[in-house]
Amino acid sequence: MAGLTKELALKMPLNLGASISGIATKETLKGPYTADIEYVLEGARSAIVFCVPFDQELIEPYLGKKDFKLSEHKMRTTTFAGGISFEIATVLTSLGYKAYPIAPNFAFRTDTENGIFDRVPPISLKLLARACGIGHIGQSGLLITKEHGAAFSLGGVVTDAELEPTPPLQENENYCDRCGMCKRSCVADHINNEPVTISLGNETIRAGNCRLAARCAYPCGGITGLHKSGEWSTWSPGRFPLPDEDEEYRTISRKYVQRYLQRKRRGAICYNPLLAYPFEMQYTCSNCQFVCHPDIEVRKKRYESLKNGGVVVENEDGSKIVMRKEEAERSISEMPEERKRLYTDE
Repeated sequence: MAGLTKELALKMPLNLGASISGIATKETLKGPYTADIEYVLEGARSAIVFCVPFDQELIEPYLGKKDFKLSEHKMRTTTFAGGISFEIATVLTSLGYKAYPIAPNFAFRTDTENGIFDRVPPISLKLLARACGIGHIGQSGLLITKEHGAAFSLGGVVTDAELEPTPPLQENENYCDRCGMCKRSCVADHINNEPVTISLGNETIRAGNCRLAARCAYPCGGITGLHKSGEWSTWSPGRFPLPDEDEEYRTISRKYVQRYLQRKRRGAICYNPLLAYPFEMQYTCSNCQFVCHPDIEVRKKRYESLKNGGVVVENEDGSKIVMRKEEAERSISEMPEERKRLYTDE
């Protein structure tokens, strides 16, 4: 069998388009069940992990409702990260190793209580990336790096190759100062105030503590998006209820998903198995991911852009327009009842 060295394992994703790479092992991943790499590959010993950044120049226009281009860019970059995982796994398999490419998104365990609707990934790329020194976990529960903030897609490959791990970052290198702008950027109030501690390998780490995953998916996937103030929204034209209790989100997304699927979405789409046929989705939020930046002043500017960006209303042809609160309310009220129900229960 041809030898796979640590140096080659780290270089492969970088040459294929990633910006940071690392190696985690069974030992450095001990603890959380979603970090058990043998769940996806019997005999697995290590994982090659990497990130592919999003274009920072697209973030503020997206948050300020000036340009929706970042939604497509996020989809394409995430798909690209999956392609890197698949290519590396294919090469390793050809060299005689066992290898399993980790999907960056929309892969869920089927053996939990509610199956895919529990939204538990086969392997947590976030934990793998934290263990191998790519970044830290911020208040948002997302991985953050000093290079890209939270604006990137993760990818990885689990293998039976025995590789030397890269060390985790020191906690004092974590730029997250719990400013709370990720929390204030979330229309569904998905992020808790207090962190949790996780035993990972030989470390006890601090991590953001989020609420039920369905709570995030409801606006991020575009079903709804109006902030409770009515003053601003995500890129979703939906204004369905935002319950206070987590348990209500287990059913509310399914209640409105058919109305969402009847809208005439324009632009790029991705496929989410949690939706009904034809499973088509657009990202309309990801605000917590895009607001976050190592520089607090950039965070503040991005959050102000979001808060002052207005409300999205959808034309009948699926194109989006941005209005102030009163104008948007008037536009919705003047819609025919059959069309209005695609966006609201009122």
